[in-house]
Amino acid sequence: MLEELKRLQAHIAVVKNRLAHFERENTSLLASKQQSDEQYHAHLTQKNSIITQKQDEIDSLQDHLGTLQSQYKQLNQDASTLADRYNRLEKSCTDLKNRFQEILNERNELRVVKEKLQNDYKHAQQEITSLKQEQERLIQKNEQAKSKVEAIIHRLSVLGTEQDQYTQEIQQLANPAEQNEENS
Repeated sequence: MLEELKRLQAHIAVVKNRLAHFERENTSLLASKQQSDEQYHAHLTQKNSIITQKQDEIDSLQDHLGTLQSQYKQLNQDASTLADRYNRLEKSCTDLKNRFQEILNERNELRVVKEKLQNDYKHAQQEITSLKQEQERLIQKNEQAKSKVEAIIHRLSVLGTEQDQYTQEIQQLANPAEQNEENS
């Protein structure tokens, strides 16, 4: 029995050692669990903070997305308006191009008319010069004829006066009685 008692004591000592070991291990595990729980809570808090931050970012991005979609819609409307304006400008350019071509054609026609008028003007100037020369010649001829006519008239008047005297003398000789009456 002593042996059994020794054996039991040895078992008790082993069990006590094991119990002490398990208690230390349990204490260590409890401390480790508490530290792990604290780390988990810290990690969980950090993750919750990150989730909150990410949710805020998502909300901000959704607001920004809404703004960008609104801007996109506005830009599409602006692009449509600009396309309409471009089409109108293109039509206006075509109209202006056609009008410019018409103006060029009119200018060319006016240039032809101008050249014709210039030629007509040159011919008219030449004709005027020719007519002035003709007028000068005719004026000189007229002056010469006038002086000749005046000379003829003068001669005729001289001749007429002489002839009148001769006629009077002839009449006096033919009708001496009438002459006496006129003198009285």
